[in-house]
Amino acid sequence: MNAPNYVSRSVFHNFSIEKVLMPTLTERDAETLSTEQATALLRLLNLHARWEGLLSLRSEHPQSLHAKQRANDAFQAALRAYTEKYRTTKIPEPTQAAPERLGVWCRTLRVLFQKADGVSPVELLGRAYRLADRIAARLAKETIKERPGEALLALDRIIDWCDVLAIPAPLFKPKKDQAA
Repeated sequence: MNAPNYVSRSVFHNFSIEKVLMPTLTERDAETLSTEQATALLRLLNLHARWEGLLSLRSEHPQSLHAKQRANDAFQAALRAYTEKYRTTKIPEPTQAAPERLGVWCRTLRVLFQKADGVSPVELLGRAYRLADRIAARLAKETIKERPGEALLALDRIIDWCDVLAIPAPLFKPKKDQAA
């Protein structure tokens, strides 16, 4: 197996953590994938979203810890299988702090859902909404109120929400007597 192209190392409580940094899949890249590959990629992303969702529960109960471990094992196995089959493929990963980046990620997911067959959107939509909620809390903005379950409609709502937040503020405010 080939070594990953990008590796980030960090130390947390005396444990070394390695994280493979994948080049990000763009909307344009997603359009070139076959139906089979788009389906496989969405299944992989769903497993990652499931694991991330379980991590956000913060329960220390043994059953919860076992569920988290099983979800991580399933994701890691699927990631190995996916990267073996599609060696040069990038994986879409959101940058969690900015609405612009979440919007880009959701646009890429929208293309993948349009190309894929039979993939449930539940886990990925849950992750997208969790990311949007974190951004809303950090920016002191309203969260997304309407949350449809249909993937393309939900992604469109999140993209629209991100686009509104991404509109840059004016560089200066005109004084009251200058406005008019």
